[in-house]
Amino acid sequence: MAASRRTDNLPAPLTTFVGRRQELGEIGASLEQARLVTLTGAGGAGKSRLALEVAARRTERHQDGVWLVELAGLADPVLVAHTVAGILDVPEQGGRPQTAVLTERLRDCDMLIFLDSCEHLLDPVARLVQDLLAGCRGLRVLITSRERLGVTGEKLWPVTGLSAPPDGVGEAGPAQGFDAVQLFLDRATAADPGFRLTASNAAAVADICRRLDGLPLAIELAAARVNSLGVEQISRRLDNRFGLLAVESRDALPHHRTLRGVVEWSYRMLSTPERELFDRLAVFAGSFGEESAEAVAGGPDGPGDIEQLLSRLVDKSLVTVILGRGASRYRLLETLRAYGMERLEDGEGADPLRARHAAHFLDLAEQAWERYRGPEQPDCLDRLEAEHSNLRVALDWLLTTQDFEGAVRLAGALAPFWDLRGHYAEGHVWLDRALSAEATTSPEGRVRALNGLATLAVIQGDLPRATSACADAVELSRRVGDLQGLAYALQYLGFAAVCADELDRSVELLEESLVVARESADLWLLGWSYLFLTTAQVARQDFGSARALAETAYATLRETGEPESLAWATLTHAMATWALGGTEDARVRVAEALQRFWTLKARWGLSEVVCLAGLLAAGQGNWKRGAGLLGASETIRDSVGVALVPFISEFMTTVAADGRAVLGTRSFNAARERGRQWSIDVAAREVTDELGLPPLQPYDDEEPLRAMDVEEPSPDGATLREEGEYWAIAHGDRTFHLKDTLGVGYLRRLLHEPDRELLALDLAGAAPKAVLGDAGPVLDAQAKAQYRHRLVELAEDLEEAEQWSDAGRSERARSEIDALTEQLVGAVGLGGRDRRVTSATERARLNVTKALKSAIRRIAREDPVLGRHLERSVRTGTYCCYAPDPATRITWRF
Repeated sequence: MAASRRTDNLPAPLTTFVGRRQELGEIGASLEQARLVTLTGAGGAGKSRLALEVAARRTERHQDGVWLVELAGLADPVLVAHTVAGILDVPEQGGRPQTAVLTERLRDCDMLIFLDSCEHLLDPVARLVQDLLAGCRGLRVLITSRERLGVTGEKLWPVTGLSAPPDGVGEAGPAQGFDAVQLFLDRATAADPGFRLTASNAAAVADICRRLDGLPLAIELAAARVNSLGVEQISRRLDNRFGLLAVESRDALPHHRTLRGVVEWSYRMLSTPERELFDRLAVFAGSFGEESAEAVAGGPDGPGDIEQLLSRLVDKSLVTVILGRGASRYRLLETLRAYGMERLEDGEGADPLRARHAAHFLDLAEQAWERYRGPEQPDCLDRLEAEHSNLRVALDWLLTTQDFEGAVRLAGALAPFWDLRGHYAEGHVWLDRALSAEATTSPEGRVRALNGLATLAVIQGDLPRATSACADAVELSRRVGDLQGLAYALQYLGFAAVCADELDRSVELLEESLVVARESADLWLLGWSYLFLTTAQVARQDFGSARALAETAYATLRETGEPESLAWATLTHAMATWALGGTEDARVRVAEALQRFWTLKARWGLSEVVCLAGLLAAGQGNWKRGAGLLGASETIRDSVGVALVPFISEFMTTVAADGRAVLGTRSFNAARERGRQWSIDVAAREVTDELGLPPLQPYDDEEPLRAMDVEEPSPDGATLREEGEYWAIAHGDRTFHLKDTLGVGYLRRLLHEPDRELLALDLAGAAPKAVLGDAGPVLDAQAKAQYRHRLVELAEDLEEAEQWSDAGRSERARSEIDALTEQLVGAVGLGGRDRRVTSATERARLNVTKALKSAIRRIAREDPVLGRHLERSVRTGTYCCYAPDPATRITWRF
């Protein structure tokens, strides 16, 4: 093409581009590696705006230009090639297909073509793109579509909503670290120049961004209303989001002008069975599994093959895949769910589906309750945590429709889950609502619910309600001959007496529970009766009897295999042993209890483990760590609303008095206050350090815990400075040293310039060995075979992940492929032939990436908090960047 012609037709953006710094660099790097990159995602996710920004940043890289072809307004598939030709000024030639003319004209070009909004023209676009890429070596294509093209060599890039504050983040400072909030502020100040994020409106802004799933279009439409409505009003009215956000945007495309228009554009392209399933999936809250989708939305009256239809909805970006450790789960964005519920309620299918949904989750909860008292407990808890939103919806439906039998059964079955996972206040409310109805319910279900309410109430310190519920359960279980219900009720009456400091009465009640448990022949109840008696003897300071009872409790409960009971038996034994002066034995048992409670994510148990670890640390003379751990235990306990048991309070008071005598009141209190600021991950790290254990897997890889486990900023941030042949890294009150390496040097350069993208080649410029050297030793035949086999497995995994538009799984596969490739560079090719990388850019990418990742791993071994922050914040590849992760907020100084 003529060099004198202009080299792009990109429109000047009407608004500023906010956020997505990391995506910009990664998509640009993807276009360096692949010739076809497709941005997929739901309507309103910002695919076009992101792609436009990517394209604009590449205008200097392509000699023959960057060209935008907008296809949203094109209805005739025959005209796709002609539309592209018109943009590129390629004339038609009579008698020749337009695709052939285009291919011939672009054969030797260096060009990027950006095809925007292709979802309604997938087949003709796919055929055109495949022909052009096959015939034009220098051509690259960037696509936006709600569905993949399915062309060989296509690299998918799923575009989700902007990062939004999780539940629990509603303060102005932390909220500003999320891209969705930044976009809202940018657009809100455009509508109202006086608008500011303040302490009084930050929670409402965070709620808006979270409930709109970070979708840029929805956030822009909401922000446009601040000149007529306050943010609190906008937040309250989001249940009617389609009416609230009916204002038109400045976008010229009809299907982008309103939120409803965006959703309807996608909905109209679905087949009838796909529409029916989409509508039915709206009854689910949060995420759901394929099994639940089949049970609720399928059946004889269902739309068809649920697995196949669900896959199609995922491909069309209307259902999102959520990967976990088990089977994949799915969810509808809240905006899409609201639209589906509208459609469902316009017909007559909403109530029957809600009833089927409630029945399914009642059955699931009761199955979990039956399996709870054994080795399957962790799996039961994880399943219920994943379904918690659906369980809430089911409970609400049962209560709303006055199905009190179902509500009592469901709430009673969920009580152990609410207890162990720390949902005490919520469980208390649901159980109260279910039990307060004046309706006849089955005795078995009512006893279970009463005992569940007593459990939660006593742990919260609501002793009158706990005692009342236990008394009702005792009376009802005696009347119907429910020995198991009776033993359980007597146990919690006894524990309530311990908490009320009525120790003689507690022993009487617990010894009676022991008799009933034996009569019931329930080994689990028998073990818990021994366990509660252990607690009563610790409270009475009869530590010898307590230790003997704890051993009996552990031996009995070990036969059930239930992790929670074994954790508490271990911890009470450790407490009695510590009180008797058996420090080393107590440390071993605290370590076991920590591991068990950590696996279960049981916050109350963890708070007591951290507390006892603090007592042990103080006893070893580590007064500052002991004070910090006592403070941390208080924070964890307060976070779930657990009351402090009197005898533990006495232990803490005694040790605190000794600590103040040794350190001085001011120093001890400062250390304790510092511990109160620790997240649960930091507290656990301090416990493992004290006990000489390896670090635990961080909690914040699990969605339900993410809100609490966001790292608070370190009071002093982190410091990186050079000391001879070492780098000294300080964080909090810890300092460690790393041997100087290229990777730490690269990291320091990136940390100095946050958010700046640096070419790996430039980073390595001061270190020629990084560019010229090999990535590893020559491999023998067996090693080559192992590498090749693993790379084939990863390639298949990547292909499947991209087919399902699963960004997380794709990234993990790409990361491992990159890591293996790094070890092969300079040694062997993927086919086993010796080779050398001839491109300096590629050598730099591989070696700088390897060095940076190695440095971050070394830091993580010394300080898991810093390591996790760097793993989340440092992007490697052709371009490297330190884009600080808002969820782990670390301030670096040099």
